Amino acid sequence: MKGTMKQKFVIAVVAGLLAAGPAIAIEQEKKPANAPISDINQEITIAPARVVTPAQQEILSNAAASVLRHISDARGDIHAKKPEAAKEALQKVDRLIQIIKAGRPVAKIKNHIWVAKKHLDYEDTKEVAADLIPIYADLSDIEDFMPVAQARKKLNKAKESLKKGNKKAAKEELAAVDEAITYSEMDLPLTETEHQVALAQKALDQNKLTDADKALKAAEDGVQFFSVGVEGPLVKAKRSYLQATKNYTVKKFEAAKADLKKAEAWIKRAGQSSDKKIRDGAAELEKSLKNLKNKL
Repeated sequence: MKGTMKQKFVIAVVAGLLAAGPAIAIEQEKKPANAPISDINQEITIAPARVVTPAQQEILSNAAASVLRHISDARGDIHAKKPEAAKEALQKVDRLIQIIKAGRPVAKIKNHIWVAKKHLDYEDTKEVAADLIPIYADLSDIEDFMPVAQARKKLNKAKESLKKGNKKAAKEELAAVDEAITYSEMDLPLTETEHQVALAQKALDQNKLTDADKALKAAEDGVQFFSVGVEGPLVKAKRSYLQATKNYTVKKFEAAKADLKKAEAWIKRAGQSSDKKIRDGAAELEKSLKNLKNKL
């Protein structure tokens, strides 16, 4: 391909509670063939999400593909004994992963929690109480596809602590809310990818090229897993159902119920697919889900 492409990812601010998921735009600007590869510019603010539209799925998948491209570039540079070029490619991977992670449905909630915790350092507790309102709203907005009961319980405790003027307890409960809303469907493979990229960067700093390449191979696997998950609600439904069966086996029944709830949401979306194979797969999986649900 002639020339290089400068990718500018802009995650737009969207007012109100959207039904369409995180708004993400990608602009590509053609540059002359001899132009240096510029850094990826980014501006990140996320709106809450109920459903990620097919167009947005494609954007996230494209972002994942870009991560894979830069990782493969880095591996190529490693095999060509060009560690500095590999480091450059991995810097782009770092920034792309942050952009993808910011597209998670829980991203805006985490930002609101951060604001409330920061305000506790210098605002009156009565003032900070107002910061909890958008957190409650955002939790309601994502409860269709992930369990939020524990997070809401912790948020209620934070509210009570604020009423009592107990800043320390309120901050601890807000931290617990933050911990309770990890969105594992997207977060886990990305976290593993990020970890492997960090290992590769450390290995490059130590000039251990073989170790760096091994870590990047593992990172590629994580991004591919993420990409498939973003593109297919049936894949996500199967993954949630599998996690539910594991939790049921070890008698973690509440966790299994939460996993089934997520699986049901993804099955519903898969059932609306224009692809008959996906619809049939969703119907078959729904039978298995109902059997497990009856056991619970």
